[in-house]
Amino acid sequence: MSTQSTPLVVQYLYVHEQGEAFHYPSARSSSSAARVANRYLECTLAQIASLRFREVECDLVLATNISDRRALGRTGEELLEQIESLGVEILPTVYRHRPGDGSSTYVSSRYVLDAILTAAEGQPEDRQLWLTDLDCVWVNPGKLFASAPPAPEIGCVFIQYPPDWDTVGFGEYGRTRKGIGELAAEMGVSGGLPAWVGGELLTGTPGALRDLVAASERLDARLAEQGKFLPTEEQILSLAGALGDVRFRDLTSVARRVQTGTRHEAPPIEEPLSLGLWHLPGEKGLSLRRAARDICHGRAERLRRDLLDPTRMGRRFNVVGTGLPRQLRDDSWIATQRIYGAARSTLSIR
Repeated sequence: MSTQSTPLVVQYLYVHEQGEAFHYPSARSSSSAARVANRYLECTLAQIASLRFREVECDLVLATNISDRRALGRTGEELLEQIESLGVEILPTVYRHRPGDGSSTYVSSRYVLDAILTAAEGQPEDRQLWLTDLDCVWVNPGKLFASAPPAPEIGCVFIQYPPDWDTVGFGEYGRTRKGIGELAAEMGVSGGLPAWVGGELLTGTPGALRDLVAASERLDARLAEQGKFLPTEEQILSLAGALGDVRFRDLTSVARRVQTGTRHEAPPIEEPLSLGLWHLPGEKGLSLRRAARDICHGRAERLRRDLLDPTRMGRRFNVVGTGLPRQLRDDSWIATQRIYGAARSTLSIR
């Protein structure tokens, strides 16, 4: 790797074992562990391109539990080869911080805690680590890197959910901002409505990030004594912030979760092209996948040009400039990919 001043961008992917239950509502993929992994590897490759194709000075690692690449099939192996060809180090990482209640929805969300520990190991204490969800695109890396908070703060994205908004439907407690506030009050800290910490971006020095993991472990143990469990990383981090165990800094001025398409109720984001990072959960099966396909099939020149212009990036990734013609084109592309995938599956069975 490069010098200690060079930012380290950490992506992380947990690949499910055979027979393991899981559910990712926004993945737009099947119940096949290999196909879900490949969908996220496509996102990984697209995000890497948004840095490497613009020669951004940073180091990149992918924390993952992948041991036998053959289990991913030919497509998965090709994606990993492309990822490594762009200078990404594969970082073996065991999943040790699983949800305590055995939840299957977003079961791998806590894998970020293990990625922190493996990525931080051996790093200089003044190096800044940037952990991102796979379905992110770097719009202005320099702007985001410049927003890094000083230790011991952790940079993140605060999600402005309404007080009673049920984030996914987990359990009877801790599933809303109000619920997290009630849990914090039960633990002796009453501070009103807490911030909701989104898990798509976490940044800090190695020591600060290790302290975040330790705080999460202590909270898990404390809750378990009461027979309570918070399945997702967003829940446990939001509680840690509400209790003051972790000092978070909101980076929504430079990084946001951007909902695309027409099937969402999120308010529009003003000036998304001015951001440094987009989290695009609705683009896993569309623009991110299309970008990865272009790279794998040797058609990356247009992608390279688009990545140099925020307006073209916005159109490519459905952040701006969408309308009925674009929606019809995207729907047609998705239908074509499904037909192609079904045909490949049939041929492989024969």
